[in-house]
Amino acid sequence: MEILAHTRYTKRLMLLTTTVAVLVTFILLMTYQYVSGLQQLEEELEAQAAILGTNSAAALAFNDQKAAYENLTAIRKTARILGAALYETDGNLFILIDDPESIFPDSINPLELDTPPRPRVDTGLFTRLLRVEVMQAGVRVGSLVLLATYRPLYTNLLIYAVGLVLIGLVALILSRRFTARLRKKMAITEGELEKMALYDRVTGLPNRRFFEYELKKAVNRIQREEENAALLMIDVDDFKKVNDLCGHATGDDVLQMIANRLKQTIRADDVLARIGGDEFAAILFRPGDPENVNAIAGKMIEVISRPFPTEPIPSHVGLSIGMTMMPNDSDDPTTLLRWSDMAMYEAKSQGKNRAQFFSAEINRKIRSDLQIEAGLREAIRTDAPETGLYLAYQPQVCARTRQIVGFEALMRWIPPGGEFVSPAEFIPVAEKSGLIVDIGAWVIRRACQDIAALRQQGINIPKMAINVSPREMTRGNALVENACKTLLHFGECAQRIEFEITENALMAENGADVLTAFRNAGFTLAIDDFGTGYSSLGYLRRFQVGALKIDQQFVHRLPDNSEDAAIVSAVIQMAKALGITVVAEGVETEAQAEFLTAHGCDILQGYLISRPLPLAELVTFIHNHAPGTMESPCD
Repeated sequence: MEILAHTRYTKRLMLLTTTVAVLVTFILLMTYQYVSGLQQLEEELEAQAAILGTNSAAALAFNDQKAAYENLTAIRKTARILGAALYETDGNLFILIDDPESIFPDSINPLELDTPPRPRVDTGLFTRLLRVEVMQAGVRVGSLVLLATYRPLYTNLLIYAVGLVLIGLVALILSRRFTARLRKKMAITEGELEKMALYDRVTGLPNRRFFEYELKKAVNRIQREEENAALLMIDVDDFKKVNDLCGHATGDDVLQMIANRLKQTIRADDVLARIGGDEFAAILFRPGDPENVNAIAGKMIEVISRPFPTEPIPSHVGLSIGMTMMPNDSDDPTTLLRWSDMAMYEAKSQGKNRAQFFSAEINRKIRSDLQIEAGLREAIRTDAPETGLYLAYQPQVCARTRQIVGFEALMRWIPPGGEFVSPAEFIPVAEKSGLIVDIGAWVIRRACQDIAALRQQGINIPKMAINVSPREMTRGNALVENACKTLLHFGECAQRIEFEITENALMAENGADVLTAFRNAGFTLAIDDFGTGYSSLGYLRRFQVGALKIDQQFVHRLPDNSEDAAIVSAVIQMAKALGITVVAEGVETEAQAEFLTAHGCDILQGYLISRPLPLAELVTFIHNHAPGTMESPCD
């Protein structure tokens, strides 16, 4: 819209400038023509008057009226002089020729030299009286008065003006003919520029810039007309897999189909725009109550859930939609966009393919997450004890002998001046923000420091388990290289470290390459939270997984719950058949420990053994429960 307005303003300004320039040029030319023509005319009149005066001097001197009359008749041969009068020395009229309007007076004042006589009637715009003193041998013998016409001057000016206008018209016609094609191309280019500036190239929908302009108009409209409206922020779930599987050209086709389907769910006066790569937004005018808005969002989700006809296989995507109501939630466009975006990300965090209204609780959660993220970044950056960031270690014991066989490193955080923050709160924040990658590097570094500190006290840790998140797996071999460099820096061996990976991480991008690199570097691998994901026996054998950790949700109701008992027994039997060690998490009662031991579980971990312990308390625990009984795989 701004480009269109600017273009119109530029056209008007150019037209005004051109008009003024042409008008000024025309006035200057006409002025020059008038001044030069007038000067030339007056010079010719003065020359003719001087000739007539000289020729009439003798007639005046000898009082010969006939001779004077014959001299004056010469004026009839020129169109510039209409009449003439010859006056004697005393000012009385001597002879007169061609005075139909009685212009010439009967006498003139002989003392007013070089001044034409005062006419008895107005000579008009086109005529003028010209007086010349007649001299004979240096003596004044009379005066000659001529009636001159300026009509030829004005006629010439009129002809000149018409000529200029005709030349201008011809030039205009020629210029229009020569520039018509250029103007057409410029109009096409301006239209394309406007479309590029305001509309999305792929879908033809308004882009973010145009949408924000429409949102401002919508806010003003509902304030003026006391209506209501809804703002929907729409994100396409899992669109990346369409580009990865079918290519970006097909991805653009799918975006066009998504836009067409979304347009079918809204009314003609509503606004739909593509504001990002796979993000859309909509303004619904007069939607009624929030239930109607939610119904429209549900319809959008339903139409997009249908498969898209792509090759080699049909594509399936979903929608996560964040919604705000105007003016109930806000009447500020920036705030509405931010809050709708918050609601949309909340919908994503709850499993995607759903719609979510903005609420005060979402706002509180987002602010809390931002505070957590900022605090974590500061803690990792400074890496000092006063930040409250530390590792706690939970022992793992042999199910039969109850001797310590290893520890799991768990991150803990107590912000300065604050209360303990549960990992269930800050780990998801770190995952979503990408900070988990820095946290993973910090955990490996701190674990190596603590292992070195224990060794100085005569304690050799047999095995240290460290968790790896799916987000870290996306770094590829860089994750493994960083771990190897850290171990080399602290003089630790890879056999002492076991990386715990969730089942979902096995399917992550670069997951296969990372697991292979871990094995090649000498690290052992454990599948964490086994039973909650979708790992297969093929993956377990391919990557030579060393241990399976049964998720605590299956251990919690042992031994009384028959379904959980059956699942745990089956997992243990499967692991034994593959030669894989089984670790049970969340063991809290002796009955659970006995059931697991009886069914062949190898290692127990949970509050029955110990809660996660800071380094100082871990030393005391080891001395009290396992003095001299731990053996390191590196020894």
